[in-house]
Amino acid sequence: MAAATQHPNKLAFEEGVSYIFHNWTALKLAVEQDWGGVDSAEKREWFIDVVIDHFDKHGKKLDIDEVEDILAQIMTDEFNATLEDDSPYLVAKHLVLLFSQCINGNYEEVERLREKAKTQNTFVASTCVKQGDDSDDEDEGDDSQDTNNHSNGNDNNDQDDDMDEAPQEPLVDADGWEIVRRK
Repeated sequence: MAAATQHPNKLAFEEGVSYIFHNWTALKLAVEQDWGGVDSAEKREWFIDVVIDHFDKHGKKLDIDEVEDILAQIMTDEFNATLEDDSPYLVAKHLVLLFSQCINGNYEEVERLREKAKTQNTFVASTCVKQGDDSDDEDEGDDSQDTNNHSNGNDNNDQDDDMDEAPQEPLVDADGWEIVRRK
């Protein structure tokens, strides 16, 4: 019932923060791997609430560096993760931008994040099906290459042909990142 009385700008900001945190790779990994213990998912939700409350209290006075410090500190304290990838800065920058837009009634970024979340869920499902289909086609090509390699008898050519057997299409995880595999 409290949500019904909240201002639309605040509701949009809360929704946007949730999307940002659920897509933050470091936090996602920390939750999936239980770096914060068995209640890592609950800690993420608490983390979201802490950030929203901080923006509620300090609003326009917040700068990116202050938000970055809060994010990095909570990741260290609650998830035992010292982040050296600049992601706390990038997330902080995104949060400050989102807050600025939402307090002015501009929900474009929230809508973009919502669409991105829908697209990612659809993409993951279609990728799983497609990868299953591609593996059958690659197996057929592998048989003919293996036959050529054995008749050749040259070890160097075997290594070169192994390099050619790598999947033609990149593998992409749920966040849209390409998975790099050893050749």
